[in-house]
Amino acid sequence: MKRLLTLGARVARSNFGRNARPFKLTLIVTWTCDARCRMCNIWKRPKDDVMTVEEVERFFERQPWFSWVNVSGGEIWTRPDADALFAAITSRSKDLFLLDFPTTGQQTEKIVVGVEKILATDVPKLLVTVSLDGPPATHDDVRGRKGAFDNAMETFRALRKLRGKRFDVFLGMTLSSFNQGRIFDTFDSVKAVVPDAELRELHVNVAQESAHYYQNEGMGRTQADATTELQEFVRRRGRRVNPVAYLERRYQDLVQPFLATGRTPLPCKALASSIFVDAKWNVFPCSMYDAPLGNLRDTDFDLAAIWDGEKAVGLQREIAASKCPNCWTPCEAYQTILGNLLRPSR
Repeated sequence: MKRLLTLGARVARSNFGRNARPFKLTLIVTWTCDARCRMCNIWKRPKDDVMTVEEVERFFERQPWFSWVNVSGGEIWTRPDADALFAAITSRSKDLFLLDFPTTGQQTEKIVVGVEKILATDVPKLLVTVSLDGPPATHDDVRGRKGAFDNAMETFRALRKLRGKRFDVFLGMTLSSFNQGRIFDTFDSVKAVVPDAELRELHVNVAQESAHYYQNEGMGRTQADATTELQEFVRRRGRRVNPVAYLERRYQDLVQPFLATGRTPLPCKALASSIFVDAKWNVFPCSMYDAPLGNLRDTDFDLAAIWDGEKAVGLQREIAASKCPNCWTPCEAYQTILGNLLRPSR
């Protein structure tokens, strides 16, 4: 309860200005991936000199106060030391309430065992998203891997068995030019494998371009006509009263104005509530803005040296005023929604 109250206080503070420290961290732990996605070039990036478990330990020893940590890649579970990496985070994060990560779902046994180990810690909430980009043929084509759909569904089914008060798992579909118009076809394919699956278990977002992270400029950005099917999906899902459902619904409601204008529909909270650190400890405002702020290896993993710097403070003001690439990705949108609870979309 104490960790939840701490997160709530930080969310409330974010509605009135910049937090003294970010409460959400996106931490990229590898560039290695077991997929070859058509809308992403992460898997092509050099794999040398990525963060070590010892460095992760040092970082969280110096910053034990994050309330929300999103771990991502690449594919986390391609790291042979993934369990140790999560242990380094959970054992040193005294304020951590929410830990979440996406996965391609290609290594079912390793992922399930890893989730079980995380659930054996005192982290109050763990959320996992298994990526799913369409019916079997579409998903395998987008992911560049034969059998990717079957593997992802095997992982999803196995993780569903672990659901409880502290853990939930979802399917995550990213709409791009490669799979637009396939939301309901995708869900029908899920139902064929998991007959009791519900629409609430499918989360849908829109593809984004990022020069520094995905390195995918010009690769399949979502088109405006995707909103017709998305609106029908939102209608069929209905409304649920819980924080995850609220964020998902609010995110999807604001997709249409974003795709129509290309402008972030709410003042973004990057560098006000959240920060992004890549696999080589380079710090950026977010997953989309190619504006490097420094490298944590140069500061002995002291984030305050960067967060409090003149460049970060100045960039935060520019981002809040939409003087940035503008995006609407859940990685940045969810804390932005929480930081604008009383504000209508612009």
